[in-house]
Amino acid sequence: MKSKSILIVDDEPKVGFSLKESLESLGHGYAVSQVLSAEDALQAMREVSYDLVVTDLRMPGMNGLELLERVKHDSPLTRLILITAYGSDEVAAATRSLPTIGYFTKPFQIEEFLQVVDRALSNSKRSIPSPLASDKYSDRLVQRLRDLRFEAGAQCIVLADTAGQVLTQIGSVEELEPEVLAAMVSGGSAASFEVVQNLREERGFNLVYYEGVRFDIYSANVDAGLFIALAFDRRQGSSRIGMVWLYTKRAIQEIQTWVTGTE
Repeated sequence: MKSKSILIVDDEPKVGFSLKESLESLGHGYAVSQVLSAEDALQAMREVSYDLVVTDLRMPGMNGLELLERVKHDSPLTRLILITAYGSDEVAAATRSLPTIGYFTKPFQIEEFLQVVDRALSNSKRSIPSPLASDKYSDRLVQRLRDLRFEAGAQCIVLADTAGQVLTQIGSVEELEPEVLAAMVSGGSAASFEVVQNLREERGFNLVYYEGVRFDIYSANVDAGLFIALAFDRRQGSSRIGMVWLYTKRAIQEIQTWVTGTE
């Protein structure tokens, strides 16, 4: 199995070296590289396809958020982590919009950092590419998901690929990070698509439902490469499964027509 590749970007060599040593000490065979600037990182990414980029925020030249925006555009399947000594609500919101799998403010517990990396890369199988993940459909997808959130009454909707990488987040739920939500349901999403394939169906609709004490969670495949997850905070009122099924199916059928040209 090919080892996972990680790029650390920090203008302080000692910080980057410490993170590199810590990741290599896990014994999972991670191939860890270290550079001192965002510009050097972009150059390195022209030569290597990295599974994870970890970057500091404040650096000379391009900052960490600008770098992650470029990485998201050029390599949407690469996982992202931002580290900073200058945390703020604005920076936290920006990392969620990218989105990242981790946002750490210095000083932080290295054990927590390693757990996030390990969990992300152990489940980071490549998803099936979807044309709907391209910029061509970006604005239409966001608007359609906003409409679905309103119709179904969800507090949060996440569009993610089958590797668990969040592409779009609409709304939010306290104490439920979008990356965690996507990771929880990505395995079920892939299994649902396998059912369609094994039955030799061209297309199928499968709504997976979890009813909890605090949250109601739904997920459904958009195509082979993408799924949506809807989260309901039961303190705001329980969901109505029939309405969620109806509006989610209607939204997905509409989205699918964009690619097939049958709209």
